[in-house]
Amino acid sequence: MTSPVLRAPFTVCMWVTDYCNLDCVYCYAKPFSGRRMRSDRALQLVDEFARMGVFDITFAGGEPTLHPEIIEMIRIATSGGMRVGLLSNGVSLSADRIAELERVTTKQNFIIQVSIDSIDPAINDRSRGKTARVLSCLERLCASSLDVQLATVVNAYNVKSAHRIIEQYYPRIKRFHFLNVQRTASALANPEVLLGETEALDFWLRLKEYATGFPDDLFLPSLRVQLRALGNARVDPEASLHRQATFDCGVCSAGWTHVNVTSDFDVLGCDIAKDHSFMGNVGEQSFEEVWRSKAADKIRNAPFPACYKIASPAGERLQDHLKPEYAGALH
Repeated sequence: MTSPVLRAPFTVCMWVTDYCNLDCVYCYAKPFSGRRMRSDRALQLVDEFARMGVFDITFAGGEPTLHPEIIEMIRIATSGGMRVGLLSNGVSLSADRIAELERVTTKQNFIIQVSIDSIDPAINDRSRGKTARVLSCLERLCASSLDVQLATVVNAYNVKSAHRIIEQYYPRIKRFHFLNVQRTASALANPEVLLGETEALDFWLRLKEYATGFPDDLFLPSLRVQLRALGNARVDPEASLHRQATFDCGVCSAGWTHVNVTSDFDVLGCDIAKDHSFMGNVGEQSFEEVWRSKAADKIRNAPFPACYKIASPAGERLQDHLKPEYAGALH
């Protein structure tokens, strides 16, 4: 086995369920298999991550709160010293479940992110659904001691008003995240939700101006960097194709500093290029064995990012634009 630079990734995302109680039109996790992580192995794996020194762990899905052991997973992670995130749609977060989260976490090492595209049901129900239940959940969370973050997918339905969600919740919620709708299989099947490049740029410029009325830490660090870079976008054909296929990564960290673990215990270097970043399976073997495996080493040392293999709607791939010296690495 090889020796990676790091003894463990900085961050791990565990997709503990592969089913959801929403049917978002652009969801990149679909189609759902209906499976969830086997409880005994999932709990062991969280403990293994803590012992290896993983700094940050995120529980996602599907909808992670539908897993029967999600509270215990979070308890093990927080008690093991990891910073913990929970990505939820908010539909299943009852008062009792929120109280359980308060009991097993502290504000210093746990944050829950709830996704919503608009507080207007006429908008949010078109892209996500069950707006009233999510809004009720957000009120309960705002009244709790938990650290809460809102995530909004900018799409054709909410592009004119998405930024207004900030004023609805700030300062009860102090951190917000926005991201463009991705060209997933689900979104491509519903093209009316997709954004044109000009529409997207107009939104980001509007958000940048709007955010000047709020503290500097209103957004995630990655989003703050993105907003600062506005106006410096590359316009060559390859960069344009890159934007269509995925998102712009200055440096690819897939398999180096972060990994994803699916509900089947497959370890992937990238959550976008799922079919091109398989590192191994931890259903029966330890994560350390996979982390040091030849398959993981191949992902880490690929000559170009795995997302370059993703085909655009027109069938093009970024790898088709690579320089001749990379030709031998395409197979």
